[in-house]
Amino acid sequence: MKNVIIYSRVSTDEQAQMGHSLDYQEETIQRHCTFKNYNVIKCYQEDYSAKDFERPEWKKILSFIKTSQKTSMSIDSIVILRPDRFSRNLILSFTETTKLGGLGCSVEYVEGQVDETSPDALLLQAIGYALPQVENSKISRRSCEGSHKARKSGYFTGLAPKGYKNVRTEDEKSTLEFNSDAPLIREAFEKMASGTYSADEIRRWLNSRGMTMSKNTFLDVIRNVTYLGKIRVKEFRGEPEQIVQGIHPQLISDEVFATANDVLKGRKRNMKFKDDKSDLYPLKGHLVCPIHGRTLSAYASKGGSGLLYHYYVCTKNRCPRYPIDYAHSEIEGLLSEVQFSARVLKSYNSILERIFEAEDSNRVKLIQNTKDEIQRLKQRRIHIQDEYMDGKISSLDYQELKMGLDTKVFEKERSLKEMNEEHSPYKEYLNRHVPALEDLTSLYQKVDGKTKKQILSCIFSEKVHFENGKAATPKYTPPIEVLINARGVLEGSKNNKEVYKDLLCTLAPPSGLEPETL
Repeated sequence: MKNVIIYSRVSTDEQAQMGHSLDYQEETIQRHCTFKNYNVIKCYQEDYSAKDFERPEWKKILSFIKTSQKTSMSIDSIVILRPDRFSRNLILSFTETTKLGGLGCSVEYVEGQVDETSPDALLLQAIGYALPQVENSKISRRSCEGSHKARKSGYFTGLAPKGYKNVRTEDEKSTLEFNSDAPLIREAFEKMASGTYSADEIRRWLNSRGMTMSKNTFLDVIRNVTYLGKIRVKEFRGEPEQIVQGIHPQLISDEVFATANDVLKGRKRNMKFKDDKSDLYPLKGHLVCPIHGRTLSAYASKGGSGLLYHYYVCTKNRCPRYPIDYAHSEIEGLLSEVQFSARVLKSYNSILERIFEAEDSNRVKLIQNTKDEIQRLKQRRIHIQDEYMDGKISSLDYQELKMGLDTKVFEKERSLKEMNEEHSPYKEYLNRHVPALEDLTSLYQKVDGKTKKQILSCIFSEKVHFENGKAATPKYTPPIEVLINARGVLEGSKNNKEVYKDLLCTLAPPSGLEPETL
């Protein structure tokens, strides 16, 4: 008994055609196998084009045949309804049958099977394989002719561009209608025409609105005349390429389309998309999306009234967008907290002065003790010199004692010099840096965008994010962290003793916050 596999195939375009359905093919092949008394091992169905053999189910068949060779149930034939279900390419048909022959398997057709014992078998087989390819060429030619004719008549054929969807007219002609993405495409053209944004900035804005596309795809959108209600008809059989009026609605005005393409080609002068926008978006680079960890970008959106509305927004998915006035107000609120902390320290100036005086008095006392120790060491050196002169100690003992005393004097004098040059890090910090923060908010509001960015870099050690619509508690730079902590001590401690103890721990020497950076 012959072991066989049943293979049925359609392409998407053939699904509705008589005699091409998968069920019809498999049922007909099953009857054939029953009549021939074949042992059907497996049935495979494929919805794929026959232009080549890069088909998922066909690859599974080859894999199964190779595996079955290692068992007692090897496959003798693949039974197919007709040659056009096998392939529509003459050369590939012979190549594939040769490959199968090497695996000990043949191809058998229910309709159009060639008697291989006939002298004309090769010719008949070639004709059987060539006819589907010829038919395919005719279909392709008729399709091209039909598409060309339809496009010349204003009917859009092919996949709808972004912002449109494919529809049929009442007489079943192919055309386009707007879809839900149309307003975004219109706004993208307007942004491009404004000269305020680069092409990639607009593309990333579209991506943030859920319309994902590559750089080349976006450029093709801007250049596509379909948005003008027109159709590009490619060259065909000697007819030159032409642009005709389509029956679909126009999405973009001629003026906006032309201006957007002038900007894209660099023909429009004084384009602004490379201008510095720090004054408009000073927080750009200092805000981060809490969901994706991406730095927020910034853009302007044109409202129904024609006014521009500016936002900070994440470029990934549909994250919340933050109006710039709201975001700026939130950040200024954080800066006001820093300013308030600086003013709190100033109000506790008398307490801090006592802390500095106590700390400085300890240093003065240590300096005096060091001076006294140096004086004692020098007196001892004079004493051993007198002992040597009086002959009470030997020359060797004198040299050893003198060397030891000289070393100690040198070390003490070096320590004394360092203490004399030392200044209180606490006093340095509060007297030099904190005053620069006492009017931080008003300073921030007055300066330009670049200076605002510098101030933010001095205040925040990490990018700020929003939680539940509010600016989350940020991470500050070390000098500001010291300031915030000191304010907490001053407002929370019960008495001067606790303040003194806690501040000594809190006011650790920070890295400087240079006034010139503000």
